[in-house]
Amino acid sequence: MTETKTIPWKRLAVEAAAIVVSILLAFGIDAWWDARNDVVEEREILIGLEIEYVDLRARLDQWARFNRNGALVLEKYLSDSVAEMDSESIEWVFIYAFFTNILDQGGALDALLESGRLEMISDRDLRGMLVKWPDWLEDIHTNDLSFRGYAMHEIMPFLTRNGIPRAICPEGQFVCSKSGSVPPLYLKLAKDPEFRAILTVRRIMMWNSAQDLENARAEADKILALIRSQIDATD
Repeated sequence: MTETKTIPWKRLAVEAAAIVVSILLAFGIDAWWDARNDVVEEREILIGLEIEYVDLRARLDQWARFNRNGALVLEKYLSDSVAEMDSESIEWVFIYAFFTNILDQGGALDALLESGRLEMISDRDLRGMLVKWPDWLEDIHTNDLSFRGYAMHEIMPFLTRNGIPRAICPEGQFVCSKSGSVPPLYLKLAKDPEFRAILTVRRIMMWNSAQDLENARAEADKILALIRSQIDATD
């Protein structure tokens, strides 16, 4: 007579459950590890962006001040107050007239966008602002190039034709004239209709540039605040 074997269902169930639990635990550990790596990677990205935007904000401030100061100097030269300016101040007129800034582009954000890793940033609002940021820089860059073209093709040729002297300064110095009386030629130029028209356009450009830079600085402040908030959240 054949002996009927009893199947140990309870033991098999326990073993099966143990296998399922071990598999789920392995998946859970993998998921936890991936999530942890994602947090670490996001934090590294955010720290790189923070460094970039701190530097960028400083440069936006620098060039905004340069353009606002330049516009004020040109305005004074075109007004009756020109008689109160000395030779050093007048020399700054010509520096502001043809010196134009070109805001550098590129950096951590460009690398992030090109790599397709923007989705590593969990904050949707921050991602949206970062996607739009290159448009801010592109507008400024386009205007900078336009202003440089105006300086090179309108202002410099005029000054060359009129033989405007300028002191040769040591490297790193824009102005090196000693304060003193204003050369008559400079005062005469202040009344020249063509030069006044050229400087008036340049002054408007500088006001517009300063406003664009200040608007970009305000946007950069918002982005930087979100970046720092996200960095704090990953601590």
